[in-house]
Amino acid sequence: FGGNTPGVGLDCSSFVQFVFSKAGIQLPRTAQAQYDATVHIPQANATKGDLIFFSGTYATSDYITHVGIYLGDGKYIQEGGANVHITDLSEDYTQQHLVGFGRVK
Repeated sequence: FGGNTPGVGLDCSSFVQFVFSKAGIQLPRTAQAQYDATVHIPQANATKGDLIFFSGTYATSDYITHVGIYLGDGKYIQEGGANVHITDLSEDYTQQHLVGFGRVK
């Protein structure tokens, strides 16, 4: 949590920031700032590479508390704990906290 050093530890937003930087795209550091920097789109319009945002995953004053990268076919990749996970959108935890999708401008 709060990690932002590749090879040492990344949290969800630094993972997203790192992945996008490899494609030459600069994103803000936090999940909330990444949410604010995207164009919000309906789930039906989400495509591979869009961001997926969550709220209420831990106690904070930010509305957005978690971010992942949509892979298409109802799956997304996220940093959770010390590992990267591919998760299905239909998972209960995902549905309880899902806010929506954003496309990098």
